[in-house]
This record gives sequence, structure tokens and C-alpha cells, in this order.
Amino acid sequence: MKKIVLLSLVFSFTQLFSQQNNQVINTDYLSKVDRGNVIITKNPNIKGSPFLFKVWNSGMLVLNDSVFSKQDYLKYDAYKDELFIKNKGEIIEILDNDVTGFSVLDYNKKLKHYFVKLLSNNFKEKGKDGFYEIVSNLQNTNYLIKKDGKIIYDPNRSKGSQTINNYPLEFRDAITYYIKNDKGLYVKVRLNKRDIKAVLNKHNKLVNNFIKTNRIKFSKERDIVRLANYYYSL
Repeated sequence: MKKIVLLSLVFSFTQLFSQQNNQVINTDYLSKVDRGNVIITKNPNIKGSPFLFKVWNSGMLVLNDSVFSKQDYLKYDAYKDELFIKNKGEIIEILDNDVTGFSVLDYNKKLKHYFVKLLSNNFKEKGKDGFYEIVSNLQNTNYLIKKDGKIIYDPNRSKGSQTINNYPLEFRDAITYYIKNDKGLYVKVRLNKRDIKAVLNKHNKLVNNFIKTNRIKFSKERDIVRLANYYYSL
């Protein structure tokens, strides 16, 4: 696997991932310097896929929060937190530090997913550098994010049973949620009332009225975003 160099083409922008007022450059922006093929192989001993989506999807690379590069073929490895594109038959791993985010279209659900690169100092407790998905909403806020991880699960693990099974290892989703606190740091939470309200812990009367009036369900991402947007508007 080799690093590629991304050309620096900077222009003004109004909002991260907003394409309406920004120039979009095509896949030919890639430099010819130090390029090489990456071979993606499937481990026959592990069921499933480490990728967020099994197939290649169209998407957009974001460089330095300001340059948008349209991609016809993009894949995100959620197990290793690695990003790949396919350009003119070559599969290329994106290693450039200038890549600060990306978007990818889920063809099956017709939904676009937005990811931003965050460092450990963006979290209240020591987090992990990497790409995090911004839970999309009409207000384009970033109060709720999630780590779309994958784990390797062993279905043969027994709980005191002596039965020997021969089921293969498998990739499973491992999603972790974070909500932004009043200091602008992300706090790890579960999607339940106790965890969310421990972070959104001011304006209790107004918040409780909003929860009741809008029938907020804490298990739903969209409802948590609505609640966070309201909370930070107070």
C-alpha cells in the first residue's frame, strides 16, 4: 500500500459538506507521484465484510475542510478505519493527512452519510483519532456523531457449555455514539434518557417540556438530534 499525494486547491466555502456554493473537482486531481495499486482481499475464515457497505459507492473526499473531490467509487473499511477509492481501475488507499472528511452514498437506502476526521482531544475522555459519522439532520449541526465500527465476533464462544461448534468468525457492527457537551467536547453515550440528559443537563424544565411535547424517543437518532438542536438553541 502506498501513499498518494493530493493536489492542494483551496477555495472559499460556507459550510462543511455543502456542495451548493462550492466548486467540485473530478477524480483526475490525483498526483502521479508515488501511486500504487492496493489489492483488497477477502479473508475466507471470516464471514461478512469489514466495509461499511459491501459494494463501491459514489462519494466525495474533503481536503482541508474546503476542497471537494467527487469520486465515483469509494469504500470505507469500518474495521481498520481506512478509506479507499477506485480510479481508472486502480484501488488506492487514502493516506493523505489533508483529507479531513468524506461523504458516501448508500445506494440501497438512497441516503448520504457524512464523515469527519476527529482527533483524541475532541473528546472528553481520551478518544481515538479517526473518521466519525455526523448524524445527519436538516440543521447541519454536529452535536451527535457515531463511530461506525466493526468487530470480529466468535459465535463459538460458550458460556459454560462443553459443546464444540465450528461456526466461522464473523464481522459485526459495533456502533458507538457521542454527544457534544457545553465545552464542545464529545461524550460517549448510549441512546437512552439517562446518558443523554447527563450531558444535556441544563434548562431542565424547558428540556423536559420539549421531550414531552415532541414525544422524543431516546432510542432514535433523529429524535436525539432534534433534542440537541433545541438544547443548544436556548
